Amino acid sequence: MRIVRHSLLNLIGLGAPLLLALYAIPVLLDGLGTARFGVLTLIWALVSYFGLFDLGVARALTLKLAVSFERHEDDDIGPLSGTALVLLGAVGALAGVGLAVGAMPLAGLLKGLPDLNEAASSLGWMALALPVTLLTAGLRGMLEARGAFGWINGIRLAMGLWTFLGPVAALRAVGPDLAAIAAVLALGRVLGAAAHVVAVRWVIPQLRGRWRWRGDAARALVHDSRWLLVSNLLGPFMGYADRFIVGLFVPVAALAYYATPQELVMKLWILPGALTAVLFPALAAQIAQRDPLAARLCRQASLGLALALLPITLGLATFAHPLLAVWLGGPFADGAQGCLMVFSLGMFVTSLAQVPYTALQSAGRAATAAKLHLAELPVFVVALCWAAASVGYFAAAWVWLLRVVVDAVLLYVAASRLQLRGGEPLFDAGAMRLLALAPAGFLALLLPSPSLRAGAWLAVTLVCAALLLRGLQRRSKTMQRFDTL
Repeated sequence: MRIVRHSLLNLIGLGAPLLLALYAIPVLLDGLGTARFGVLTLIWALVSYFGLFDLGVARALTLKLAVSFERHEDDDIGPLSGTALVLLGAVGALAGVGLAVGAMPLAGLLKGLPDLNEAASSLGWMALALPVTLLTAGLRGMLEARGAFGWINGIRLAMGLWTFLGPVAALRAVGPDLAAIAAVLALGRVLGAAAHVVAVRWVIPQLRGRWRWRGDAARALVHDSRWLLVSNLLGPFMGYADRFIVGLFVPVAALAYYATPQELVMKLWILPGALTAVLFPALAAQIAQRDPLAARLCRQASLGLALALLPITLGLATFAHPLLAVWLGGPFADGAQGCLMVFSLGMFVTSLAQVPYTALQSAGRAATAAKLHLAELPVFVVALCWAAASVGYFAAAWVWLLRVVVDAVLLYVAASRLQLRGGEPLFDAGAMRLLALAPAGFLALLLPSPSLRAGAWLAVTLVCAALLLRGLQRRSKTMQRFDTL
């Protein structure tokens, strides 16, 4: 089952750095102090978000190349790839200049900074990394279209380890200097881009001697990427920008109680990320043919994610205080446990939403997701600002949760309107029932005693594990169909 195998490869590449994070975050928190560590969480968010600031070109390139590989249209592969990389390099350069110019004003917006110049210098290093980060997004999109997930995840593993090991090494070498840490992270982006170039040259021989700019390819990529741009920017923006907005209203020391549990929970993105990276090119080919098997694949993906994520996210919420106390100390756990509980539920819901989100983009309906995000954005920002300013960071976490729940429902409704051959919907009423019933496991948090909550978590875990194992043992006809992809 190639989709399962590729998803597992993605899971390893994305998940291994999480183990290192469990060691690195306490070390960095202790060495940097709460305020500087709060700024570092913002830098990590920038590193993650920059890869999406590509005008949608990388995603559009993956979509077009997946179709070209499927149809053996080798003459289009070089011009599409070369044109996309030129566009991404130009966008990255312009964005980098903009961030470098605005580094000091942006840093000045944050409250309670230990050193304004140090924070601005950190943003300057991130500005230098922007062009290679966007080029890396395009190169990775080419490898995804080719199905080269072994290469992708080998590089991703190294870059993920660098994200945490690099700052620890910089802390040991030069002390609590955020600019030095940002420089190390920027160097990691450069090395990652170089590794992607080597991989592309190896696995896509159709590119040799065919790299070139082509005007019609540029127009096609820009046309297809318009709504992909909006969708790819706004969705992650609302997932990451909250910590920047909260940082405008609370001291950066208090921001750590919000951003640290969020950073921990967001690492669970490895599960939907591992799956949807493989689903996107596969669904693009199948939905283009209106193949009803695409609907079965989407339903199985939703169910598999729910069964895999519910025990993990419910466990984080159930044992929030003891986990944080062992990891970062009792006083930190007192301030952060509420946010960890809220973010755990939100992460479960937003992970399920990635299946209809990917399906809409695969079907060429990125405009639908983008318009939903455009409608959500002003309401979310206003509500977040009010909550952070009037109540505090815990209220802001609840606003974030409400936004992801609304977003998930709207995405499933929109994707259910996509029809395949014979009029079969891509998502039926069963998918909506799953979305409604799956979070019910979190009702166990309302039980009156820790022992009852722990027992409920164990029961949920055993049921999910049994259902997941049963599904893996039954080789799906849908997956058999996709073995050749």
